[in-house]
Amino acid sequence: MSEPARRTQRPRVTMALMLAAGLLAGCASAPPDYVTQTKDPWEKMNRAIYGFNDTLDKAVVRPVASTYTRAVPEPARNRFHDFLTNLFEPITIVNDVLQGKAKQGLSDTGRFLVNSTVGLLGFFDVAQHVGLPHHDEDFGETLAHWGVPSGPYLVLPILGPSTVRDAGGRVVNAYSDPAYSDITPRWRNGILVMYGLDERVSLMQANASIDSAYDPYAFVRDAYIQNRRYNIYDGNPPDQDQYQDYSDPGDASTPAASSAASPAVAAPAAASAAKPATAAPSATTSTPPAK
Repeated sequence: MSEPARRTQRPRVTMALMLAAGLLAGCASAPPDYVTQTKDPWEKMNRAIYGFNDTLDKAVVRPVASTYTRAVPEPARNRFHDFLTNLFEPITIVNDVLQGKAKQGLSDTGRFLVNSTVGLLGFFDVAQHVGLPHHDEDFGETLAHWGVPSGPYLVLPILGPSTVRDAGGRVVNAYSDPAYSDITPRWRNGILVMYGLDERVSLMQANASIDSAYDPYAFVRDAYIQNRRYNIYDGNPPDQDQYQDYSDPGDASTPAASSAASPAVAAPAAASAAKPATAAPSATTSTPPAK
């Protein structure tokens, strides 16, 4: 089958899956609490990968982000951030549909259209001024919405903290925006690198918290798990014991490190390990995203 034919069929298949899953998810309620119960049975391996990521971050990524911050004025960085956010907006829209969030899906579609036109391809976030706030949804959250457990905690090389479920969700996210997936690999890779740089710049304020933590690995892990739980439940997670998510009975992590990662700190620390090309600490801003 020719390449043009494949490109024509892929959006049709994606749309059909979206519509079917949207109908099924439309009747779904909040995900059961067990979907965010995350353990760390692979801690030894994860710590080794975290060490590699942290070394790469301090040697390469963090200095590049610092240089970018000094060289590019904040207004210009903000415009570029808005452009990248708008570029990935279709991923949020797809997952709105898959989770049965019809009202939010319409709002995010309107946001994308407004910013892509009046906002000059997204360089200006006009939509926020007309009552269309930004939401952040991904396929890992969609799987949780359908009741798929998180699986073990997993640190990915370069990409940072994740879980088995969220790692699989990354692959789907990469193909859930037909327009993005059809651009040439050179431009696609360039966009991913710039997206990672933009995310790392937004997380520079988390450096001191992570570096000063008693156990930086446990700090980032606990922060990531808390932040994902917050996002999955749209900012209203059910009550649970503070430590029950994070450690198996034989886990060597310390309560001091876990307790340091409060929800207020969770977002920057977790974010710093979860985005493309950011290494470790390598998922969001210091305030959890609006849902």
